[in-house]
Amino acid sequence: MAKQIYNYEIFTNKKDQLRKIRRKQKQAQWAKRIFLGVIGVILLVVLIILHNSRCEYYEYTEETKTENNNQISYESFGEGYIKYSENGIEYQKKFGVAEWNIPVSFSHPFLITSDSYALLADQGSNKLMLFGISGKVGELNLKYPIVQADISDQGIVEVILEGENTNFLQLYDKEGNLIADMKSSVDETGYPMTAAISPDGTKLAVSYFSVAGMKSKTTVAFYDFSGQLQNNDVNFMGGFDYEDFMIPKLSFVDEDTLVAFGESATYYYNISDEPKMIKEITFEENIESVFTGKKYTGYILDHSDQSEEGRYRLCLYSKGGGKKLDMTLDMDYETIQIRGNEIYALHDNKCTIINVNGKILFQGELEGNSIETILPAKGWRTYHVIFQDKIVKMKLRFWERNTSQKDSTQ
Repeated sequence: MAKQIYNYEIFTNKKDQLRKIRRKQKQAQWAKRIFLGVIGVILLVVLIILHNSRCEYYEYTEETKTENNNQISYESFGEGYIKYSENGIEYQKKFGVAEWNIPVSFSHPFLITSDSYALLADQGSNKLMLFGISGKVGELNLKYPIVQADISDQGIVEVILEGENTNFLQLYDKEGNLIADMKSSVDETGYPMTAAISPDGTKLAVSYFSVAGMKSKTTVAFYDFSGQLQNNDVNFMGGFDYEDFMIPKLSFVDEDTLVAFGESATYYYNISDEPKMIKEITFEENIESVFTGKKYTGYILDHSDQSEEGRYRLCLYSKGGGKKLDMTLDMDYETIQIRGNEIYALHDNKCTIINVNGKILFQGELEGNSIETILPAKGWRTYHVIFQDKIVKMKLRFWERNTSQKDSTQ
Protein backbone atom coordinates (compact mmCIF):
# COMPACT_ATOMS: atom_id res chain seq x y z
CA MET A 1 0.00 0.00 0.00
CA ALA A 2 1.39 3.41 -1.04
CA LYS A 3 2.24 5.85 1.77
CA GLN A 4 0.40 9.18 1.91
CA ILE A 5 2.74 12.15 1.85
CA TYR A 6 1.52 15.40 3.53
CA ASN A 7 2.72 18.89 2.62
CA TYR A 8 3.19 20.21 6.15
CA GLU A 9 4.06 23.73 4.97
CA ILE A 10 0.71 24.18 3.21
CA PHE A 11 -1.14 22.62 6.15
CA THR A 12 0.53 25.00 8.65
CA ASN A 13 -0.25 28.05 6.50
CA LYS A 14 -3.93 27.07 6.40
CA LYS A 15 -4.03 26.75 10.20
CA ASP A 16 -2.58 30.25 10.56
CA GLN A 17 -5.16 31.63 8.13
CA LEU A 18 -7.98 29.96 10.08
CA ARG A 19 -6.69 31.47 13.32
CA LYS A 20 -6.66 34.94 11.75
CA ILE A 21 -10.20 34.47 10.41
CA ARG A 22 -11.48 33.32 13.80
CA ARG A 23 -9.67 36.19 15.54
CA LYS A 24 -11.30 38.71 13.20
CA GLN A 25 -14.70 37.11 13.75
CA LYS A 26 -14.30 37.35 17.54
CA GLN A 27 -13.14 40.95 17.25
CA ALA A 28 -16.16 41.77 15.10
CA GLN A 29 -18.48 40.06 17.59
CA TRP A 30 -16.97 41.98 20.52
CA ALA A 31 -17.15 45.24 18.58
CA LYS A 32 -20.81 44.55 17.87
CA ARG A 33 -21.50 43.77 21.52
CA ILE A 34 -19.71 46.91 22.69
CA PHE A 35 -21.58 49.02 20.13
CA LEU A 36 -24.95 47.58 21.17
CA GLY A 37 -24.01 48.04 24.84
CA VAL A 38 -23.10 51.70 24.28
CA ILE A 39 -26.36 52.26 22.36
CA GLY A 40 -28.28 50.56 25.18
CA VAL A 41 -26.63 52.76 27.82
CA ILE A 42 -27.36 55.88 25.76
CA LEU A 43 -31.00 54.86 25.34
CA LEU A 44 -31.27 54.12 29.06
CA VAL A 45 -29.82 57.52 29.96
CA VAL A 46 -32.19 59.22 27.50
CA LEU A 47 -35.18 57.33 28.96
CA ILE A 48 -34.18 58.28 32.51
CA ILE A 49 -33.80 61.92 31.49
CA LEU A 50 -37.18 61.89 29.74
CA HIS A 51 -38.81 60.07 32.67
CA ASN A 52 -37.67 62.76 35.09
CA SER A 53 -38.01 65.80 32.82
CA ARG A 54 -40.68 68.42 33.23
CA CYS A 55 -43.28 69.12 30.56
CA GLU A 56 -44.40 72.71 30.05
CA TYR A 57 -47.19 72.05 27.55
CA TYR A 58 -50.23 69.82 27.15
CA GLU A 59 -52.88 69.05 24.59
CA TYR A 60 -56.33 67.48 24.69
CA THR A 61 -56.56 64.62 22.22
CA GLU A 62 -60.17 63.81 23.17
CA GLU A 63 -62.85 65.94 24.82
CA THR A 64 -66.42 65.11 25.91
CA LYS A 65 -68.82 67.64 27.43
CA THR A 66 -70.65 66.44 30.56
CA GLU A 67 -72.71 67.79 33.46
CA ASN A 68 -72.32 67.59 37.24
CA ASN A 69 -69.12 65.55 37.37
CA ASN A 70 -68.71 66.76 40.94
CA GLN A 71 -71.36 64.15 41.83
CA ILE A 72 -69.44 61.36 40.08
CA SER A 73 -66.29 59.60 41.27
CA TYR A 74 -63.77 57.39 39.49
CA GLU A 75 -61.36 54.81 40.84
CA SER A 76 -58.87 52.47 39.18
CA PHE A 77 -59.95 48.84 39.39
CA GLY A 78 -58.65 45.71 37.69
CA GLU A 79 -57.51 46.66 34.20
CA GLY A 80 -59.87 49.61 34.03
CA TYR A 81 -61.95 52.00 36.11
CA ILE A 82 -65.02 52.10 38.30
CA LYS A 83 -67.37 55.06 37.92
CA TYR A 84 -69.94 55.55 40.68
CA SER A 85 -72.41 58.06 42.07
CA GLU A 86 -75.60 58.18 44.13
CA ASN A 87 -77.48 56.69 41.19
CA GLY A 88 -75.28 53.88 39.89
CA ILE A 89 -71.98 52.11 39.47
CA GLU A 90 -70.28 50.87 36.31
CA TYR A 91 -67.02 49.23 35.29
CA GLN A 92 -65.09 50.55 32.31
CA LYS A 93 -62.29 48.43 30.93
CA LYS A 94 -61.77 51.10 28.28
CA PHE A 95 -62.35 54.57 29.67
CA GLY A 96 -65.83 55.81 28.80
CA VAL A 97 -67.08 52.40 27.58
CA ALA A 98 -69.15 50.50 30.19
CA GLU A 99 -68.62 46.75 30.58
CA TRP A 100 -71.54 46.70 32.99
CA ASN A 101 -73.75 49.26 34.70
CA ILE A 102 -75.90 48.71 37.81
CA PRO A 103 -78.32 51.35 39.17
CA VAL A 104 -78.30 52.14 42.91
CA SER A 105 -79.99 54.65 45.18
CA PHE A 106 -77.46 55.70 47.80
CA SER A 107 -77.38 58.95 49.77
CA HIS A 108 -73.68 58.94 50.74
CA PRO A 109 -71.88 56.33 48.61
CA PHE A 110 -68.25 55.43 49.24
CA LEU A 111 -66.09 52.87 47.44
CA ILE A 112 -63.42 50.52 48.82
CA THR A 113 -61.39 48.34 46.45
CA SER A 114 -59.03 45.39 46.77
CA ASP A 115 -57.19 43.58 43.99
CA SER A 116 -60.23 41.45 43.11
CA TYR A 117 -63.30 43.14 44.60
CA ALA A 118 -64.98 46.52 44.94
CA LEU A 119 -67.30 47.39 47.82
CA LEU A 120 -69.87 50.17 47.42
CA ALA A 121 -71.53 51.18 50.68
CA ASP A 122 -74.01 53.85 51.73
CA GLN A 123 -72.63 55.60 54.80
CA GLY A 124 -75.27 56.20 57.45
CA SER A 125 -77.56 53.66 55.78
CA ASN A 126 -77.58 49.86 56.08
CA LYS A 127 -76.92 48.78 52.49
CA LEU A 128 -73.74 47.69 50.74
CA MET A 129 -72.99 45.91 47.48
CA LEU A 130 -70.04 43.77 46.41
CA PHE A 131 -68.68 43.71 42.85
CA GLY A 132 -66.06 41.87 40.84
CA ILE A 133 -64.67 42.45 37.38
CA SER A 134 -67.66 40.67 35.85
CA GLY A 135 -70.31 42.55 37.82
CA LYS A 136 -72.32 42.25 41.00
CA VAL A 137 -71.28 39.50 43.41
CA GLY A 138 -73.60 40.11 46.34
CA GLU A 139 -75.56 42.55 48.49
CA LEU A 140 -76.00 43.03 52.23
CA ASN A 141 -78.82 44.76 54.10
CA LEU A 142 -77.52 45.25 57.62
CA LYS A 143 -79.45 45.84 60.82
CA TYR A 144 -77.72 49.11 61.75
CA PRO A 145 -76.23 52.10 59.88
CA ILE A 146 -72.77 51.71 58.34
CA VAL A 147 -69.98 53.83 59.83
CA GLN A 148 -66.99 52.33 58.01
CA ALA A 149 -66.16 49.33 55.81
CA ASP A 150 -63.23 47.48 54.28
CA ILE A 151 -62.71 44.48 51.98
CA SER A 152 -59.97 41.89 51.51
CA ASP A 153 -58.57 40.35 48.33
CA GLN A 154 -60.62 37.25 49.15
CA GLY A 155 -63.90 39.17 49.31
CA ILE A 156 -64.17 39.20 53.11
CA VAL A 157 -66.15 42.29 54.16
CA GLU A 158 -65.56 44.19 57.40
CA VAL A 159 -68.12 46.73 58.64
CA ILE A 160 -68.51 48.95 61.69
CA LEU A 161 -72.19 49.51 62.53
CA GLU A 162 -73.65 52.08 64.89
CA GLY A 163 -76.32 50.60 67.15
CA GLU A 164 -78.47 52.39 69.71
CA ASN A 165 -76.27 51.79 72.75
CA THR A 166 -73.73 49.39 71.28
CA ASN A 167 -71.49 49.41 68.23
CA PHE A 168 -70.92 46.29 66.17
CA LEU A 169 -67.92 45.15 64.19
CA GLN A 170 -68.89 42.36 61.79
CA LEU A 171 -67.23 40.22 59.13
CA TYR A 172 -69.03 38.60 56.18
CA ASP A 173 -67.84 36.37 53.38
CA LYS A 174 -68.64 37.22 49.75
CA GLU A 175 -71.74 35.00 49.87
CA GLY A 176 -73.12 37.16 52.70
CA ASN A 177 -72.55 34.66 55.51
CA LEU A 178 -71.71 36.19 58.91
CA ILE A 179 -68.19 35.17 59.99
CA ALA A 180 -67.79 37.24 63.16
CA ASP A 181 -69.90 39.58 65.26
CA MET A 182 -68.07 41.69 67.86
CA LYS A 183 -69.85 44.14 70.14
CA SER A 184 -68.25 47.21 71.69
CA SER A 185 -69.39 50.00 73.95
CA VAL A 186 -67.93 53.35 74.95
CA ASP A 187 -67.75 52.26 78.61
CA GLU A 188 -65.93 48.98 77.94
CA THR A 189 -63.74 48.78 74.84
CA GLY A 190 -64.33 52.32 73.55
CA TYR A 191 -65.79 53.59 70.31
CA PRO A 192 -64.45 51.81 67.18
CA MET A 193 -63.25 54.72 65.02
CA THR A 194 -61.94 52.65 62.14
CA ALA A 195 -60.82 49.15 61.22
CA ALA A 196 -58.82 47.39 58.52
CA ILE A 197 -58.77 43.81 57.28
CA SER A 198 -55.67 42.07 55.94
CA PRO A 199 -55.51 41.20 52.21
CA ASP A 200 -56.07 37.50 52.94
CA GLY A 201 -59.01 38.28 55.23
CA THR A 202 -57.61 36.49 58.28
CA LYS A 203 -56.47 39.42 60.46
CA LEU A 204 -58.29 42.48 61.67
CA ALA A 205 -57.05 45.72 63.26
CA VAL A 206 -59.37 48.10 65.10
CA SER A 207 -58.78 51.59 66.49
CA TYR A 208 -60.89 52.14 69.64
CA PHE A 209 -61.25 55.59 71.19
CA SER A 210 -62.34 56.00 74.81
CA VAL A 211 -62.68 58.83 77.33
CA ALA A 212 -62.31 58.55 81.11
CA GLY A 213 -62.78 61.80 82.99
CA MET A 214 -60.40 64.38 81.54
CA LYS A 215 -58.25 61.79 79.76
CA SER A 216 -58.69 60.04 76.44
CA LYS A 217 -57.08 56.93 75.01
CA THR A 218 -56.78 55.13 71.70
CA THR A 219 -56.26 51.37 71.61
CA VAL A 220 -55.09 49.63 68.45
CA ALA A 221 -56.25 46.02 68.82
CA PHE A 222 -55.41 43.03 66.62
CA TYR A 223 -57.53 39.93 65.99
CA ASP A 224 -56.84 36.68 64.16
CA PHE A 225 -59.86 35.24 62.33
CA SER A 226 -58.13 32.38 60.55
CA GLY A 227 -59.50 30.05 63.25
CA GLN A 228 -62.92 31.70 63.05
CA LEU A 229 -63.23 30.56 59.46
CA GLN A 230 -62.72 26.96 60.57
CA ASN A 231 -63.98 26.36 64.10
CA ASN A 232 -65.74 29.55 65.23
CA ASP A 233 -62.77 30.63 67.36
CA VAL A 234 -61.79 34.33 67.60
CA ASN A 235 -58.26 35.05 68.72
CA PHE A 236 -57.27 38.39 70.28
CA MET A 237 -53.62 38.82 69.33
CA GLY A 238 -52.74 41.91 71.38
CA GLY A 239 -52.89 45.68 71.28
CA PHE A 240 -51.25 49.02 72.01
CA ASP A 241 -52.55 51.98 74.06
CA TYR A 242 -51.89 55.66 73.30
CA GLU A 243 -52.86 58.27 75.88
CA ASP A 244 -54.48 61.52 74.66
CA PHE A 245 -53.91 60.51 71.06
CA MET A 246 -56.25 59.70 68.18
CA ILE A 247 -55.65 57.19 65.36
CA PRO A 248 -58.39 57.70 62.76
CA LYS A 249 -56.88 55.65 59.91
CA LEU A 250 -55.52 52.08 59.62
CA SER A 251 -54.15 50.40 56.51
CA PHE A 252 -52.62 47.01 55.76
CA VAL A 253 -49.67 47.27 53.36
CA ASP A 254 -49.25 43.48 53.18
CA GLU A 255 -50.53 40.36 54.96
CA ASP A 256 -48.57 41.01 58.17
CA THR A 257 -47.82 44.75 58.20
CA LEU A 258 -50.27 47.37 59.42
CA VAL A 259 -49.83 51.15 59.37
CA ALA A 260 -51.68 53.30 61.93
CA PHE A 261 -51.97 57.00 61.09
CA GLY A 262 -52.24 59.30 64.09
CA GLU A 263 -52.51 63.05 64.53
CA SER A 264 -48.75 63.61 64.73
CA ALA A 265 -47.20 60.16 64.34
CA THR A 266 -47.46 57.01 62.23
CA TYR A 267 -46.83 53.52 63.59
CA TYR A 268 -45.84 50.38 61.69
CA TYR A 269 -46.70 46.99 63.24
CA ASN A 270 -45.70 43.47 62.32
CA ILE A 271 -48.45 40.99 63.26
CA SER A 272 -47.12 37.77 61.73
CA ASP A 273 -47.05 36.37 65.28
CA GLU A 274 -47.33 38.49 68.42
CA PRO A 275 -47.95 42.12 67.35
CA LYS A 276 -44.82 44.28 67.48
CA MET A 277 -44.31 47.93 66.65
CA ILE A 278 -41.42 48.00 64.17
CA LYS A 279 -41.27 51.69 63.29
CA GLU A 280 -42.49 55.07 64.44
CA ILE A 281 -42.51 58.12 62.17
CA THR A 282 -42.96 61.59 63.65
CA PHE A 283 -42.78 65.09 62.21
CA GLU A 284 -42.11 68.47 63.73
CA GLU A 285 -44.45 70.14 61.25
CA ASN A 286 -48.22 69.74 61.23
CA ILE A 287 -49.55 67.01 58.95
CA GLU A 288 -51.82 68.60 56.35
CA SER A 289 -52.70 65.45 54.37
CA VAL A 290 -52.00 61.74 54.25
CA PHE A 291 -52.34 59.68 51.06
CA THR A 292 -51.75 55.99 50.48
CA GLY A 293 -51.11 53.79 47.45
CA LYS A 294 -50.21 50.18 46.84
CA LYS A 295 -46.47 50.86 47.12
CA TYR A 296 -46.10 54.07 49.10
CA THR A 297 -47.54 56.22 51.87
CA GLY A 298 -47.22 59.99 51.57
CA TYR A 299 -47.54 63.07 53.76
CA ILE A 300 -48.00 66.76 53.03
CA LEU A 301 -46.56 68.83 55.90
CA ASP A 302 -47.03 72.52 56.67
CA HIS A 303 -43.69 74.18 55.83
CA SER A 304 -44.90 77.79 56.03
CA ASP A 305 -42.36 78.64 58.75
CA GLN A 306 -39.68 78.26 56.08
CA SER A 307 -41.76 79.27 53.09
CA GLU A 308 -38.72 80.54 51.18
CA GLU A 309 -37.88 76.86 50.61
CA GLY A 310 -41.48 75.96 49.76
CA ARG A 311 -44.87 76.16 51.44
CA TYR A 312 -45.14 72.39 51.77
CA ARG A 313 -42.93 69.46 52.56
CA LEU A 314 -43.70 66.20 50.76
CA CYS A 315 -42.51 62.96 52.36
CA LEU A 316 -42.94 59.49 50.88
CA TYR A 317 -42.34 56.16 52.60
CA SER A 318 -42.21 52.56 51.37
CA LYS A 319 -44.33 49.70 52.70
CA GLY A 320 -41.80 48.94 55.42
CA GLY A 321 -41.49 52.56 56.53
CA GLY A 322 -38.27 53.39 54.67
CA LYS A 323 -38.04 56.97 53.47
CA LYS A 324 -38.33 57.23 49.70
CA LEU A 325 -38.68 60.99 49.24
CA ASP A 326 -38.36 64.20 51.25
CA MET A 327 -38.75 67.47 49.34
CA THR A 328 -40.14 70.97 49.70
CA LEU A 329 -42.29 72.55 47.03
CA ASP A 330 -44.76 75.29 46.24
CA MET A 331 -48.15 74.30 44.91
CA ASP A 332 -51.86 74.95 45.29
CA TYR A 333 -53.80 71.87 46.34
CA GLU A 334 -57.06 70.80 47.93
CA THR A 335 -56.83 67.07 47.24
CA ILE A 336 -53.83 64.82 46.69
CA GLN A 337 -53.64 61.22 45.44
CA ILE A 338 -51.01 58.71 44.46
CA ARG A 339 -51.62 56.31 41.59
CA GLY A 340 -48.82 53.94 40.72
CA ASN A 341 -45.60 55.95 40.69
CA GLU A 342 -47.15 59.39 40.28
CA ILE A 343 -48.66 61.90 42.71
CA TYR A 344 -51.48 64.28 41.68
CA ALA A 345 -52.16 67.46 43.66
CA LEU A 346 -55.31 69.32 42.56
CA HIS A 347 -56.85 72.72 43.24
CA ASP A 348 -59.61 74.16 41.08
CA ASN A 349 -58.16 73.91 37.55
CA LYS A 350 -54.53 73.76 38.74
CA CYS A 351 -52.61 70.52 38.97
CA THR A 352 -49.15 69.38 39.99
CA ILE A 353 -47.89 65.98 38.86
CA ILE A 354 -44.84 64.58 40.65
CA ASN A 355 -43.16 61.18 40.30
CA VAL A 356 -41.97 59.17 43.30
CA ASN A 357 -38.40 60.30 42.63
CA GLY A 358 -39.43 63.85 43.46
CA LYS A 359 -39.38 65.22 39.90
CA ILE A 360 -42.15 67.64 38.96
CA LEU A 361 -43.50 66.35 35.65
CA PHE A 362 -46.05 69.12 35.19
CA GLN A 363 -47.33 72.12 37.12
CA GLY A 364 -49.83 74.63 35.85
CA GLU A 365 -53.43 75.44 34.99
CA LEU A 366 -55.59 73.33 32.71
CA GLU A 367 -58.39 74.64 30.54
CA GLY A 368 -61.61 73.52 32.19
CA ASN A 369 -63.97 74.14 35.08
CA SER A 370 -62.44 72.66 38.27
CA ILE A 371 -60.59 69.33 38.14
CA GLU A 372 -62.35 66.50 39.97
CA THR A 373 -59.72 63.80 39.47
CA ILE A 374 -56.89 62.63 37.21
CA LEU A 375 -56.44 59.02 36.10
CA PRO A 376 -53.42 57.64 34.23
CA ALA A 377 -54.17 56.43 30.70
CA LYS A 378 -52.29 54.28 28.21
CA GLY A 379 -49.43 56.12 26.57
CA TRP A 380 -46.46 58.14 27.76
CA ARG A 381 -47.62 60.93 30.11
CA THR A 382 -51.20 60.52 29.03
CA TYR A 383 -54.12 61.04 31.42
CA HIS A 384 -57.88 61.15 31.70
CA VAL A 385 -58.82 64.42 33.39
CA ILE A 386 -62.34 64.73 34.81
CA PHE A 387 -63.54 68.32 35.15
CA GLN A 388 -66.91 69.38 36.51
CA ASP A 389 -68.15 70.08 32.98
CA LYS A 390 -66.17 67.72 30.73
CA ILE A 391 -63.83 64.74 30.48
CA VAL A 392 -60.64 65.01 28.42
CA LYS A 393 -57.75 62.84 27.40
CA MET A 394 -54.62 64.88 27.98
CA LYS A 395 -51.08 64.32 26.74
CA LEU A 396 -48.13 66.22 28.19
CA ARG A 397 -45.43 67.55 25.85
CA PHE A 398 -42.01 69.20 26.07
CA TRP A 399 -42.70 71.65 23.26
CA GLU A 400 -45.60 73.42 21.60
CA ARG A 401 -46.78 71.40 18.62
CA ASN A 402 -49.69 73.39 17.19
CA THR A 403 -52.00 76.31 17.86
CA SER A 404 -54.40 74.19 19.91
CA GLN A 405 -51.56 73.36 22.28
CA LYS A 406 -51.97 74.65 25.83
CA ASP A 407 -49.15 76.27 27.80
CA SER A 408 -49.01 75.31 31.49
CA THR A 409 -47.89 78.81 32.44
CA GLN A 410 -50.92 80.59 30.97
